[in-house]
Amino acid sequence: MNKKNFSFLIITVIIMSGCTSVRQIGKLNMISTRNIDTDFKYESLHTYAGGSNGELRKTKAQTVEDAVNQTVKKVTGGEFMMNVKLYVIDDKYFAVEGDVWGKMDAAYRGMKIGDKVTYKSFGKYINATIKAFKDANTAIIITEDGKTIDKSIDDIIKAE
Repeated sequence: MNKKNFSFLIITVIIMSGCTSVRQIGKLNMISTRNIDTDFKYESLHTYAGGSNGELRKTKAQTVEDAVNQTVKKVTGGEFMMNVKLYVIDDKYFAVEGDVWGKMDAAYRGMKIGDKVTYKSFGKYINATIKAFKDANTAIIITEDGKTIDKSIDDIIKAE
């Protein structure tokens, strides 16, 4: 096999192995896998969640329920989705894209927005307040001197 044919073969294999089929199969006004409290006022927490090409192609949900749960759980406080597009990936996996709604004051690991917390920086303890949750692992906190920083939830301790 000459160099030209070998190069063509390698390029063809690379192109073919990177192909993923993403096909939209439906649109829904709302979808949830949990009971929704009709008396509670929910807020839009994240728009177009799960909709980037990378997120769609990485999804390996075996059922629509799994796809919804994976997308909603990525947003702290997420409860359900609205304006949903449903996709099938490679004719065997499901993915969803839409707006995640939930409760902004949702607690995570016993902490919620407004809680006083402490963390250690360069051997010194710093006091702060939780302003928001960026995702399931990161809190946005405001220190006593007014600085806003992202901090891993594993690195902060709820102050008594």
